[in-house]
Amino acid sequence: MSKYNLLNPTSQEETTEKYLAPRLDNLDGKVMGLLDITKNGSDIFLERVEELICEQFDIAEVVRIKKPTFSRPAPTELLVNLADRSDFVVEGLAD
Repeated sequence: MSKYNLLNPTSQEETTEKYLAPRLDNLDGKVMGLLDITKNGSDIFLERVEELICEQFDIAEVVRIKKPTFSRPAPTELLVNLADRSDFVVEGLAD
């Protein structure tokens, strides 16, 4: 796993070490998670991302989840559920 420091430019907090998940060699046969943060256009963006990825790879399944609201962080249980059901996740942010 790669290690990096996360810097939040809006905060005075100390930086924290985070670890990147191992990268997949290929997306064939994988489950793709799509997290719609519910901003305007994020559903359209994710539909197009899904279309493009599914054209290039043999995706086994697509799991779609929406955040309750874009203005607050996603509930931990929602993120855990998505992570447990997916091999990789694309988050849709648009406006």
